Parts: sequence; structure tokens; C-alpha cells
Amino acid sequence: QILQAYGVIEYSEELKEKIANKQELPQGGEFEVEIRAWTVQAVEELKKELQQVHAVDTMSIKVDWYLWEEGEKKDKDGALPPHHRTLTTFY
Repeated sequence: QILQAYGVIEYSEELKEKIANKQELPQGGEFEVEIRAWTVQAVEELKKELQQVHAVDTMSIKVDWYLWEEGEKKDKDGALPPHHRTLTTFY
């Protein structure tokens, strides 16, 4: 959600529409797996940037947690588009 809002991840029009309409994306389906995979990749790239450019030693889980917390804050303020909906145990 926050990665999409900041332009880190770009969704197709079809996926944007499904998310906007609050349609559930099936666990393991193409859209859900793609979102999960791109999120993992984005977190790894952000971590690498923090380490190499800003000399911040951190772990992926901390970057992911920070993004989630920031997304929750901004979501409460109505500053983010809706998030995807998937019933899963992965996150």
C-alpha cells in the first residue's frame, strides 16, 4: 500500500481496479504472489540503499516493519489508497 502510494511498486489498471473495489485476491493467485514478491524485492533494495548510501546497518524485517507502521499511520489519516485483500497466513 505505502510502496504503491510512493511509486515504488506500480500496479496494472486491472489490479488497481480490483483493489479499489475491495475484491479479495486469492491466496497464491497471480496478483497476490506478484504483490508479495515485489514487496520483498522493494524491501531488499531499500535495505541495500540504507546500508550502502546511508551507512545504516539494518535487517529486512525492520525495513518491512517500518513500512507497515508508516502505512498504518498514513492509512488512518486517509492518505493512502486502499490495500489489497487476501486471506492468508503469510502476512
